[in-house]
Amino acid sequence: VVSTQSTGTISKFKELGMWNNTLMLYMSDNGGLNDSYHSNRPLKGYKFQQFEGGIRTPAFLYSANQDILAVRGRTSCYVHISDWYSTLVEFTGGWDAYTASTGKVPISELDSINQLELLITGDLDTCQRTEIMVNIDPVRRTAVYIKEDFKLLFGNQWDHAKCKTNLFYPFNVSGVDWSIVQLYNITGDAAETTNLAEYYPDVVQQLYEVILLFMDAQEPLKCQLPDVDNSFPNEVVPFCLPWDFPDGVTPSWATYALLD
Repeated sequence: VVSTQSTGTISKFKELGMWNNTLMLYMSDNGGLNDSYHSNRPLKGYKFQQFEGGIRTPAFLYSANQDILAVRGRTSCYVHISDWYSTLVEFTGGWDAYTASTGKVPISELDSINQLELLITGDLDTCQRTEIMVNIDPVRRTAVYIKEDFKLLFGNQWDHAKCKTNLFYPFNVSGVDWSIVQLYNITGDAAETTNLAEYYPDVVQQLYEVILLFMDAQEPLKCQLPDVDNSFPNEVVPFCLPWDFPDGVTPSWATYALLD
């Protein structure tokens, strides 16, 4: 469902004569909540979970001008939200144009894949991205990694544990519950109904070793626990975080409203 705000934006672009020179990207950051207003069926899971219902969302590009976007089709290739950065930079002239207009040099090791060929040439079956390190959460003690057809999940994905301290949570082998293992072929079983872990132990081992490599490259997670009187942002933390609050703390939404 396209929101009223989005349709209002489209109407304004048309009014200003900009619509035929516009590329529109529409996407979501996560699946729906576990409540009576949302449904992610046939996918399993909800927002804040790493099942497909929590992380797999539709997206589309559109332009009324076929000189801007001639391709009309769909793809099931993986496109991570971070990929839109490199893709849109390339679409608008590439990194040289980016540097010339912003004065900034691109990050050398940017985890963002240029998906322009997939979207512009119409070659919708040659996938540029074959893996996604979905999440490593030392608070909930879970880890999720996707490689080609397979998705490996460790830990209790239904756990809603919160930060209990503002100390560091290390990214090491003790930070994940490895005893709970789920492996799904999300190409053929997007609803994650059949756990294949016992049938493909070699795949589990291969993907597990990749997760360990990612863990070695991470800095420890430090939870920032706000309180009502001294909420973020402040001089130390110049941005708002987290959306999760420690047990027993109810945020003052009147205070947070001042940040709008």
